[in-house]
Amino acid sequence: MEEESQRVWSLLTAGAAVYVAGSSTKMPADVLSSFGKIVSKEGGVPKESALRWLSMLEKAGKYHVEAWS
Repeated sequence: MEEESQRVWSLLTAGAAVYVAGSSTKMPADVLSSFGKIVSKEGGVPKESALRWLSMLEKAGKYHVEAWS
C-alpha cells in the first residue's frame, strides 16, 4: 500500500471505504500503521493527526476491521 501511497490517498479523499479482514494477531495494527504513514505523507500532517483522521473515518463507517484468531 505504501508503494502506491498517492493512489491510496486519492481514493481515501474521494470517499473510498476501507475493509480490513484477516488474522487478529498483528495484521490490523500493521494495516492501520501503513494507512497512518500514507495519510501523514500524502496529507502533509503529523502521524498523530493522520491517526485521528483515520479514527474519524472509522466513526463515519468508512474504515472497518474484521479480525479473528
